[in-house]
Amino acid sequence: MEIPTQLSLDFESTQEAKQTYEYAFLIDEPELGFGKILSETNVSLEVLFESKEIFKTISKKNPKLYYLKKYPNSLREWEEFPRAMEVALQAYQLKLTHSFDKLSSLSNSRTRLLPHQIESTFIVANSLRPRFILADEVGLGKTIEAGLAMKELMFRRGLKRVLVVAPSPLLVQWQQEMRNKFNEDFAIVRRRNFVTNGEDHWRNFNKVITSIDFIKNPIYAEEILKVKWDIVVFDEAHRLRRDYSKITRGYLFAEKISRKTECLLLLTATPFRGKLEELFYLLHLVDPNILGPYHTFVNDYVIGGKTDLKEKISKVLLRRRKVEVGGFTKRFAKTVQIDLSPIERQFYEETTDYVKREYNLAMGTKNRAVGFVMIVFQKLLDSSVIALLSALQKRKFMLESKFHYMKEQEVSVDDWDLDETEGVEDFLTVLDESEMSNFQRVKRELFTLNRLIHLGKQIKEDRKSQKLKETLAKLKKEGHKKFIIFTQFRTTQDHIHALLEPDFKIVSFHGSLSMDDKERAIQKFKEEYEIIICTEAGGEGRNLQFANILFNYDLPWSPLKIEQRIGRIHRFGQKDNVYIFNFASKDTVAERILEVLSNKIKLFEESIGASDELLGTIEGELDFNSSFMKFITGTKSKEELETEFDLRIQVAQKGFQKLNSLVTPKLLDFNLKDYYDHTQDERDWNNQHLEEVVSLGSKFFYNQLPGSLTQAGKGRYNYTHPDGKVKPATFDSEYALTNDSVEFLAFGHPFVEKVTELLTASHVGTRKKYVHSDTIKNKILFVFLVEFQFSLKRMEISFLEYDLNKKEIKVLSEKTPEWEKATTYVADKELSMSVLEHAFIQSFPYIENNVEKRKETLRKETLSIFQKEEYKIELSHQKTIRQLEEKLMRQEAAYKWDTRPEKKAVLHRTMKEIQRAKEEFEIEIRKVRNGSKITHKIELFQTYIAY
Repeated sequence: MEIPTQLSLDFESTQEAKQTYEYAFLIDEPELGFGKILSETNVSLEVLFESKEIFKTISKKNPKLYYLKKYPNSLREWEEFPRAMEVALQAYQLKLTHSFDKLSSLSNSRTRLLPHQIESTFIVANSLRPRFILADEVGLGKTIEAGLAMKELMFRRGLKRVLVVAPSPLLVQWQQEMRNKFNEDFAIVRRRNFVTNGEDHWRNFNKVITSIDFIKNPIYAEEILKVKWDIVVFDEAHRLRRDYSKITRGYLFAEKISRKTECLLLLTATPFRGKLEELFYLLHLVDPNILGPYHTFVNDYVIGGKTDLKEKISKVLLRRRKVEVGGFTKRFAKTVQIDLSPIERQFYEETTDYVKREYNLAMGTKNRAVGFVMIVFQKLLDSSVIALLSALQKRKFMLESKFHYMKEQEVSVDDWDLDETEGVEDFLTVLDESEMSNFQRVKRELFTLNRLIHLGKQIKEDRKSQKLKETLAKLKKEGHKKFIIFTQFRTTQDHIHALLEPDFKIVSFHGSLSMDDKERAIQKFKEEYEIIICTEAGGEGRNLQFANILFNYDLPWSPLKIEQRIGRIHRFGQKDNVYIFNFASKDTVAERILEVLSNKIKLFEESIGASDELLGTIEGELDFNSSFMKFITGTKSKEELETEFDLRIQVAQKGFQKLNSLVTPKLLDFNLKDYYDHTQDERDWNNQHLEEVVSLGSKFFYNQLPGSLTQAGKGRYNYTHPDGKVKPATFDSEYALTNDSVEFLAFGHPFVEKVTELLTASHVGTRKKYVHSDTIKNKILFVFLVEFQFSLKRMEISFLEYDLNKKEIKVLSEKTPEWEKATTYVADKELSMSVLEHAFIQSFPYIENNVEKRKETLRKETLSIFQKEEYKIELSHQKTIRQLEEKLMRQEAAYKWDTRPEKKAVLHRTMKEIQRAKEEFEIEIRKVRNGSKITHKIELFQTYIAY
């Protein structure tokens, strides 16, 4: 846009400027937060800047005023400026709606909302002290619940600083989930970037994700504790377990930070495993008052027979099980048995003999490294000939290259998880020095390896590969279009890819891919490809329910990992029944494992599968790698193996049943559709309104925003990031949900946040405006912002209409359609300030009265919340004080018989403890009572004059 000559005007020449320049002025005054704002035609500067006094102030700074010639096309982008006040008001209404109204803020999450998640979110968000344990079963979305709760708390209470503590492998996943689903950017703080950047750098982040292992270090823990965090979340919180005699560093950190934060969320599917002591200490982090002192808890619930524990726990522990939540289609599992060819059978038997011999030798010499290699070989044997052959060749090469291997690589078996197999082939090239100490043993193993490699190379096409091709071809002919194949090993993945590529469109997914490459792989499979071949990396939290057929080409020795694989497609949103094909060769270890999983653990039988917590508990009881290897090597018979499994599974099931008896609520009494329909009238503002506000607001403040937004079709936009990167964007949550690559423009997105912040904080919306309407004459509409200040913060907008003729005053619940439809104009003769002030003075008592009524309503609505909190604190502290007083009585009695000074000192210490407990009680009660007192603040936001 061409900007002609600059004009320099002072206040006295304003009227002259108004008369002389017919079209418009562009005012550039960044210090006032306006950015570049174009007034409507012939608007006076007094109106634009609200009052002469403000104009006098800015005139001294010599603002730049530009005269624009009549260029209709150039001015078209500024046509919406007369709506500035309305847009600012809408921005405020949207902000408050998304802070306090039912369901509204949840619509700004890129996630398919589930009833139990909404219920949990509102329990947390509406509580006086939002401190809870979220204990839903694995797969029911605890991370999403935590994200929703965080978002609600940020909206409602204006909280900003959030700390998430999670296991190290989940840090990036948490970061991606929060960014992708909630538009919240978290910085990951680890040892390397903490040291590199220094404490002052990481303290600049409002939202931080760090690991449980990181905070165990007292040096880093103390630095994190120096910061005042508004919300703290612990994922996998069962890792914080402690008992009466032993306290871990993780628990110690959690205990310290729990005292300093307002909101605390602990996420764990297994809050305890049978020991009530563990449950007590976990609950103590969330609410020290709920179960009282430790000794009282033990007397009441561990030794005694009190039966109200479940009722108490349910106040702060929220748990749902898959069987109660429902919403799952059926799952059907089929075992695909493979008849090995004679050469395959020989290769299998001789390899198994090799594994038996070397594993038993390794166990005899306590050589864990060799033992681990043999476990991997056995797993590779049940995966594919190609994968095993490759591993055997690597092993042979490294044995032959004994002179340089120790210098080349230094890897400890402790660095590997026996159930993690992706990339494990690299470990097979690393030898322990003790392996080379016995020349004859190495020579014998090399001879065996040469024999096995010779046999393996004779297998040109294995029966398992043939069976996979046949099964896929049959399913494709029946009309099935998408297939997921899981394998543990990258070599097997590459083999399957090469085998099937001529007949299918295939994409591979594995842990070595970058984040963007992983997203592209999923998107390709969703949109056009027929097959995705995944390693275990595909079993971690990926949502693939647009497919319903899954192949377990090989089986991990971990029922939990298999359930996680199935969980990628057998989950909420799956519309079809799920079919699982488990490949296992006859008379092999794979077949035996499948029998255990199917018959003992019943992994594939029930419609929703075995509980993840039960599987986790079973894995805690059973070392599957050790048990299966003992069976393979002949040190344990089939009967002994089954007896051990039966016993351990029974122990695990008892602990699991005890957990459910204590913390599982009644069946879910919540229907999402009913809830949504019931609150439809309350949700006056939605993402469509947000789209209008942001589209217009971004034009007012285009030079102050992080990036820019341009329309690319109906409901579609292109968002240019501050770094210049352009991405498609949308305000439509449904569209964003099904397109992960699209920017979701909702509250939380930096662009949306900045636009609404500028609209609500700047002077654009806080001025008077003259409007014309056939239905409104000689009336004034005052718009007030009302803030209710107490523990449960609340902010509302109130409207008050004043009739200049009748002197009547009416309080409105909203800006009525008549006022909404009124058009802006520039008054030839403005309403005198004295009349406006008189109307305001007359009206204010009405708004005060209305606010007092609203305060009374809020007081009644929240009274029970504060009373319950008082009662809980009183009960807990009374027990503590009573125990201390009983202790004092015993000490006083003993002192009568023994008056030594040290006995008197003990008495004084107990007296001080009692005094301190009473003082703490008074402080906590006073805090609750003060928090229940509601005060208010009223601010005039806007004035509309129909005159």
